[in-house]
Amino acid sequence: MLEMFRRDQFRQDLLVDRCIELGRLEDRLSELDALLAAAVSRGKTRPAARCECGAPIFWGSKFCGQCGRAVGDGPALPVETP
Repeated sequence: MLEMFRRDQFRQDLLVDRCIELGRLEDRLSELDALLAAAVSRGKTRPAARCECGAPIFWGSKFCGQCGRAVGDGPALPVETP
């Protein structure tokens, strides 16, 4: 849309398609929120993985975002000083 605005050439069909797509994404997010709320209320969620420093480890992470430890490794990674 920004590019259409910059060029002052709006394509209504493209805007409508994108809005429909955004509406579908919004609906799906609502469904996922409801499923997550239901799972939490039943207590069927797994505890979040945590690093030794206590920070949560997010799915797909290779390193802890807080301390820099490699996921699955015990000791902290050495920090090089100049």
